[in-house]
Amino acid sequence: MPLPEMKSVTPARVLHSMNEQFFYAEFKLLPKRGVVTVSVSKAQEVVLEVPRKLIEDWKRENPERELTDQAIAADIARVVVADAISSFPDFPAYEMDVPTWLEERHPVMNARACDHHDNGVRTWVITSSDDSRATKSSGGAKHE
Repeated sequence: MPLPEMKSVTPARVLHSMNEQFFYAEFKLLPKRGVVTVSVSKAQEVVLEVPRKLIEDWKRENPERELTDQAIAADIARVVVADAISSFPDFPAYEMDVPTWLEERHPVMNARACDHHDNGVRTWVITSSDDSRATKSSGGAKHE
């Protein structure tokens, strides 16, 4: 008599890799034109972890809008970056470049806790105090 088929007790969501669960974006922050900055070594980039579930929720709530997942993630990320930067009072006025999409977590994400958390989106503001090994982008980057 054959043995009954065994089913996995591991939830399917645990089996997904990190980039199946999240978008990883990196924004370069550029001083606004005409704004003189005292220290360029302060935060110049921000990295974010945007849950794909948030993108799916947005698409369900906005079925008439036909945007790519990355476009939705970028729009959400821009709002969260603005909120995160507002918690740094001496941060100069800035403009955001287009996001660079990372294939995997940025090293700073594993090096320390996030600086800002909003609706599941975690944000790290990279500053000069971050270890230089952790601030180098990890190989697989894609521009939007």
